[in-house]
Parts: sequence; C-alpha cells; structure tokens
Amino acid sequence: MACVRRLFPGSNTANGFVGFFQNLRLQADRTVILKGGPGVGKSTLMRDVGRHYERLGMEVDYYFCSGDPDSLDAVFVPGRGFLVMDGTAPHIVDPALPGAGDGILNLGVCLEEKQLSSQKEEIAALTGEISLCYAQAYRYLRAALSVREDAGAAYETALSEKERRLLRQEMKALIPCGAPGTDSHAFLQAITWKGVSQYTDALENERVVCLEAPWGFDADALLRPVWEEAGQRGLKRSAYHDPLDAGKLSHVSAGCGTFTSAVLLDARVLSVSLDAGALRRHSARLAFDRAACELLKTQAVEALSQAKEKHDALERYYIDAMDYARLEEIRRGFLKALP
Repeated sequence: MACVRRLFPGSNTANGFVGFFQNLRLQADRTVILKGGPGVGKSTLMRDVGRHYERLGMEVDYYFCSGDPDSLDAVFVPGRGFLVMDGTAPHIVDPALPGAGDGILNLGVCLEEKQLSSQKEEIAALTGEISLCYAQAYRYLRAALSVREDAGAAYETALSEKERRLLRQEMKALIPCGAPGTDSHAFLQAITWKGVSQYTDALENERVVCLEAPWGFDADALLRPVWEEAGQRGLKRSAYHDPLDAGKLSHVSAGCGTFTSAVLLDARVLSVSLDAGALRRHSARLAFDRAACELLKTQAVEALSQAKEKHDALERYYIDAMDYARLEEIRRGFLKALP
C-alpha cells in the first residue's frame, strides 16, 4: 500500500507569498521543472506521476498550490529521489544543474502563440488585476498578524518563566530517537481562496505530542527549542510553518516523533498552564483580537477568491490555445520514461 502525504510548499502570508521550493529541491536527486502558462496541464501531469508511483506501492508526497488548493505545485517520490514541480510564477524555478541533475519540460510548446498574441492586451489586463487582488489580500493578512501578535503579547504576561522552562524541558525529554537526514520545510496549512486549507498526513507519526494552548498563543516559543535540540542530536527534522507568519513553527517532526500545536486524537497532551487572573484582565482584549483577526482573514480570503475568479478567466485563454493532441503525446512519452 502506497504511503501518501499532502502538504503545501508555500502559503499566502502576512509577508506575501512564501515558499520552500528550494528546500524541496535539496531533497531530490533528480528534478524536472514544468514550464508553460496557466491551464496547460502541469497539475494534471503531476497527478499522473503521483498515481504512477502509488501503483508501484511507493511513498508519494503531493504538494498543493496555495493559490488553488485543487491544483498541485509539486510531486516528490522520496524512494526515487525524484521531484517534478511547477516552475512558473509566483515561484519561478530554473535548473541548477541543467541536464545533470535538473531538466525542463516545456508544455508551452503546445500553445498557439499567434492566437495568444492577438489577445495580449486582455491577458495583460487580467494579470495586472490578479496582482492587485493578491496585494490587497496581503495587506489584510499583515493586519491579521498584527492583532494576533497582540494576543500573543497578552499571553506572555499569563505564562510564568518557570512554567515556560518546565514545558521546554519536558518537550525536549520527549524527543524520540531517530536517524539523521536532510531538514525539510513545508506548510500543513495554507491560506487559500477556500479559506485555511489543511492536511495532517505528515503528523501521523509513531509518537505525537500536542500542545494544548488557546488561540493566539505563540507555540513557536515552545516548538523552536525542540527543533534546535533535535538538530544538536543530529536527527532528521521536518519544520511545518505557520501559514500566516512563515517565520514561526506550527509543528515539528524530529526523529520518529511529532510535536504539534494542533489537536489530534490518540496523542499525548501537554497543557500550557496560564495565570487565570491575567487571562481575566485581558479577556476583552483577547476577544477583540480574535474577532478582528478572523474578520481580516475573511477579507483576505475574499480578495484571494477574486484573484481565483480572474485567474480562471485568464486560464481560459490558454486552454483555448492548447494543442491537446500534442500535449497527450508529450504526456505519454514523459510517463514512459519515469525513473
């Protein structure tokens, strides 16, 4: 039975689009970068690659797109060290070792350029409108992060230094053994036009430890020491970043264990003990921060939805200009030559 994991290589964050595509490439021995405009079949081809290796019973990692969580940005097959990924905007990627370690498959050769050239102004206008929608979404997300950080500052006053130190010590003591390996970085949640999309496949591990803390609490302050300790022990580590603030960690896998701020069944729970008096003093502030953050994220999602609507219109120009017979020929040849 094939093992499938679903992740996001990037997210729409308070600091714009943030992705870990270069880190993903470091995990691969061979990378094929797909080029071509929207709607030319990159995501479909990646799904075909994933299904091919699933039928062989191999582990497959599907990396979904934060712009459209129904589409793929990459597929990685750890057992073969093989990666196929979308190399177009906003995560433009080119070969580091052309021919030797990386290759390009340009699906854009199936496009009727003369037809697209005649629609240049319409395509340029839609592209500009999409950029404006994303800029608006990022402004809302920056504001959302600001009020969430205010909640985090309130919780700082409710967590004693002694409790913080004990929690860090307990979490470090729970790090299990494991083999060394390359560090990986990704998102398990991403802010998309559908809202916050998330997967928990990668958290299914031999040992899971959940931090039980309220909304707005800075889990990174407790997860970061686990990440650093695992590194000092030389263990294989996976960092899963906060979709709103990519500089923060939401989950950490170290060795054969996982430490997470999510609530999972059949997991060991570590409760964060906060001072009740401090929480009462900040109750109105925390309620406002949460409501404001959710409202701002809702507005960001609305802007992303508008971007998706315009992207679908843009995609239609490319779909209408595709030579699908040629695309099918390329697809069959590529799948036949898979390592």
